[in-house]
Amino acid sequence: MLYGVYVYLCSNSLRRASKILESLMERSHEAIRQRVQRLAPICDGLETDRRLVSAIFVDETMIRIRGKRAWVWVAFEPGPRTFLAFRITYNQSVPDAYLFLKELRIRYGRKPIWTDEGAWYPEACRWARLEHHVYGTELKNQIERMNQALKDRIECFDDLSPCLKEDCDRKHVSNLIAVFRFFHNHVRVNGEI
Repeated sequence: MLYGVYVYLCSNSLRRASKILESLMERSHEAIRQRVQRLAPICDGLETDRRLVSAIFVDETMIRIRGKRAWVWVAFEPGPRTFLAFRITYNQSVPDAYLFLKELRIRYGRKPIWTDEGAWYPEACRWARLEHHVYGTELKNQIERMNQALKDRIECFDDLSPCLKEDCDRKHVSNLIAVFRFFHNHVRVNGEI
Protein backbone atom coordinates (compact mmCIF):
# COMPACT_ATOMS: atom_id res chain seq x y z
CA MET A 1 0.00 0.00 0.00
CA LEU A 2 2.77 2.45 0.90
CA TYR A 3 4.36 1.80 -2.50
CA GLY A 4 1.23 3.09 -4.24
CA VAL A 5 1.02 6.08 -1.91
CA TYR A 6 4.61 7.06 -2.60
CA VAL A 7 4.15 6.76 -6.35
CA TYR A 8 1.00 8.86 -6.14
CA LEU A 9 2.99 11.52 -4.35
CA CYS A 10 4.87 12.25 -7.56
CA SER A 11 2.07 14.63 -8.42
CA ASN A 12 2.35 16.57 -5.16
CA SER A 13 5.02 18.71 -3.62
CA LEU A 14 7.13 17.19 -0.87
CA ARG A 15 5.71 19.43 1.82
CA ARG A 16 2.13 18.81 0.74
CA ALA A 17 2.85 15.10 0.59
CA SER A 18 4.17 15.06 4.14
CA LYS A 19 1.00 16.88 5.31
CA ILE A 20 -1.21 14.33 3.51
CA LEU A 21 0.58 11.45 5.20
CA GLU A 22 0.62 13.22 8.58
CA SER A 23 -2.67 11.62 9.68
CA LEU A 24 -1.43 8.14 8.75
CA MET A 25 2.18 8.38 9.88
CA GLU A 26 4.76 11.00 10.61
CA ARG A 27 6.93 11.60 7.55
CA SER A 28 8.94 14.65 6.62
CA HIS A 29 9.19 15.94 3.07
CA GLU A 30 12.85 14.84 3.13
CA ALA A 31 11.86 11.26 4.03
CA ILE A 32 9.45 11.18 1.10
CA ARG A 33 12.11 12.58 -1.25
CA GLN A 34 14.51 9.87 -0.11
CA ARG A 35 11.85 7.18 -0.65
CA VAL A 36 11.23 8.40 -4.20
CA GLN A 37 14.99 8.27 -4.84
CA ARG A 38 15.02 4.64 -3.63
CA LEU A 39 11.95 3.66 -5.67
CA ALA A 40 13.30 5.05 -8.94
CA PRO A 41 15.38 1.99 -9.96
CA ILE A 42 12.33 -0.25 -9.49
CA CYS A 43 10.08 2.13 -11.44
CA ASP A 44 12.65 2.56 -14.20
CA GLY A 45 12.88 -1.21 -14.68
CA LEU A 46 9.26 -1.51 -15.83
CA GLU A 47 9.36 -1.22 -19.61
CA THR A 48 6.55 -1.01 -22.13
CA ASP A 49 6.23 -4.14 -24.26
CA ARG A 50 8.01 -3.35 -27.52
CA ARG A 51 5.24 -5.11 -29.50
CA LEU A 52 2.76 -2.44 -28.34
CA VAL A 53 4.86 0.40 -29.75
CA SER A 54 4.05 1.26 -33.36
CA ALA A 55 5.59 4.75 -33.60
CA ILE A 56 7.75 6.88 -31.34
CA PHE A 57 7.32 10.61 -30.90
CA VAL A 58 10.44 12.40 -29.68
CA ASP A 59 10.81 15.90 -28.32
CA GLU A 60 13.08 17.72 -25.91
CA THR A 61 12.26 20.18 -23.18
CA MET A 62 14.54 22.51 -21.25
CA ILE A 63 14.89 22.33 -17.46
CA ARG A 64 17.44 23.86 -15.09
CA ILE A 65 19.78 21.78 -12.96
CA ARG A 66 21.88 23.82 -10.55
CA GLY A 67 21.13 26.94 -12.56
CA LYS A 68 22.46 25.37 -15.75
CA ARG A 69 20.24 24.62 -18.73
CA ALA A 70 19.69 20.94 -19.40
CA TRP A 71 17.45 19.13 -21.87
CA VAL A 72 15.21 16.18 -21.18
CA TRP A 73 14.73 14.17 -24.37
CA VAL A 74 11.33 12.46 -24.17
CA ALA A 75 9.97 9.52 -26.18
CA PHE A 76 6.20 9.12 -26.26
CA GLU A 77 3.79 6.65 -27.94
CA PRO A 78 0.63 8.71 -28.65
CA GLY A 79 -1.82 5.82 -29.22
CA PRO A 80 -1.85 4.46 -25.65
CA ARG A 81 -0.25 7.73 -24.38
CA THR A 82 2.77 5.93 -23.01
CA PHE A 83 5.91 7.69 -21.80
CA LEU A 84 8.56 5.35 -23.27
CA ALA A 85 11.95 6.77 -22.30
CA PHE A 86 13.95 9.86 -21.46
CA ARG A 87 17.52 11.10 -21.42
CA ILE A 88 19.06 14.19 -19.79
CA THR A 89 21.81 16.11 -21.58
CA TYR A 90 23.40 19.54 -21.34
CA ASN A 91 23.34 20.04 -25.14
CA GLN A 92 20.89 19.96 -28.01
CA SER A 93 22.87 18.45 -30.86
CA VAL A 94 22.91 15.71 -33.46
CA PRO A 95 25.14 13.43 -31.32
CA ASP A 96 22.84 13.87 -28.29
CA ALA A 97 19.75 13.10 -30.39
CA TYR A 98 21.53 10.14 -31.99
CA LEU A 99 22.44 8.58 -28.63
CA PHE A 100 18.83 8.84 -27.48
CA LEU A 101 17.47 7.41 -30.75
CA LYS A 102 19.99 4.58 -30.62
CA GLU A 103 18.78 3.70 -27.11
CA LEU A 104 15.17 3.74 -28.37
CA ARG A 105 16.07 1.45 -31.29
CA ILE A 106 17.67 -1.04 -28.87
CA ARG A 107 14.63 -0.99 -26.56
CA TYR A 108 11.80 -0.90 -29.10
CA GLY A 109 13.24 -1.94 -32.46
CA ARG A 110 13.15 0.00 -35.73
CA LYS A 111 9.99 2.05 -35.28
CA PRO A 112 9.22 5.24 -37.22
CA ILE A 113 10.37 8.36 -35.36
CA TRP A 114 8.16 11.45 -35.39
CA THR A 115 9.69 14.76 -34.29
CA ASP A 116 9.26 18.50 -34.54
CA GLU A 117 11.37 20.45 -37.02
CA GLY A 118 14.52 20.41 -34.83
CA ALA A 119 17.57 20.63 -37.07
CA TRP A 120 19.32 17.73 -35.29
CA TYR A 121 16.61 15.08 -35.84
CA PRO A 122 16.92 14.24 -39.56
CA GLU A 123 20.66 13.60 -39.33
CA ALA A 124 20.38 11.72 -36.02
CA CYS A 125 17.67 9.45 -37.50
CA ARG A 126 19.88 8.81 -40.52
CA TRP A 127 22.80 7.88 -38.24
CA ALA A 128 20.53 5.55 -36.22
CA ARG A 129 19.03 4.11 -39.42
CA LEU A 130 15.49 5.03 -38.39
CA GLU A 131 12.64 6.34 -40.53
CA HIS A 132 12.04 10.05 -39.76
CA HIS A 133 8.77 12.02 -40.00
CA VAL A 134 7.76 15.51 -38.86
CA TYR A 135 4.50 15.64 -36.92
CA GLY A 136 1.73 18.19 -37.36
CA THR A 137 0.15 20.59 -34.89
CA GLU A 138 -2.36 18.18 -33.29
CA LEU A 139 0.28 15.57 -32.49
CA LYS A 140 2.73 18.26 -31.43
CA ASN A 141 0.18 19.46 -28.86
CA GLN A 142 0.06 15.97 -27.32
CA ILE A 143 3.81 15.76 -26.78
CA GLU A 144 3.98 19.36 -25.57
CA ARG A 145 1.29 18.57 -22.95
CA MET A 146 3.36 15.58 -21.89
CA ASN A 147 6.49 17.75 -21.61
CA GLN A 148 4.63 20.39 -19.60
CA ALA A 149 3.25 17.77 -17.19
CA LEU A 150 6.78 16.42 -16.75
CA LYS A 151 8.22 19.87 -16.05
CA ASP A 152 5.40 20.67 -13.61
CA ARG A 153 6.07 17.46 -11.66
CA ILE A 154 9.83 18.06 -11.53
CA GLU A 155 9.41 21.62 -10.35
CA CYS A 156 6.67 21.00 -7.78
CA PHE A 157 8.03 17.74 -6.38
CA ASP A 158 11.68 18.55 -5.84
CA ASP A 159 12.30 21.97 -4.38
CA LEU A 160 15.99 21.45 -5.17
CA SER A 161 15.47 21.06 -8.90
CA PRO A 162 17.27 23.12 -10.10
CA CYS A 163 19.72 21.36 -7.83
CA LEU A 164 21.83 23.39 -5.44
CA LYS A 165 24.32 20.61 -4.70
CA GLU A 166 27.95 20.95 -5.77
CA ASP A 167 28.96 18.54 -8.54
CA CYS A 168 25.37 17.54 -9.29
CA ASP A 169 25.35 14.36 -11.37
CA ARG A 170 21.69 14.75 -12.51
CA LYS A 171 20.86 11.40 -10.89
CA HIS A 172 18.22 12.78 -8.50
CA VAL A 173 16.44 14.52 -11.40
CA SER A 174 16.65 11.33 -13.45
CA ASN A 175 15.14 9.41 -10.51
CA LEU A 176 12.23 11.87 -10.27
CA ILE A 177 11.54 11.46 -13.98
CA ALA A 178 11.70 7.65 -13.70
CA VAL A 179 9.08 7.69 -10.94
CA PHE A 180 6.95 10.16 -12.92
CA ARG A 181 7.20 7.86 -15.95
CA PHE A 182 5.95 4.93 -13.83
CA PHE A 183 3.12 7.06 -12.47
CA HIS A 184 2.19 8.26 -15.97
CA ASN A 185 2.18 4.77 -17.50
CA HIS A 186 0.81 2.61 -14.69
CA VAL A 187 -1.03 4.69 -12.05
CA ARG A 188 -2.77 7.64 -13.64
CA VAL A 189 -6.26 7.28 -15.04
CA ASN A 190 -6.20 7.24 -18.85
CA GLY A 191 -6.76 10.73 -20.17
CA GLU A 192 -5.11 12.49 -17.22
CA ILE A 193 -1.65 13.91 -17.66
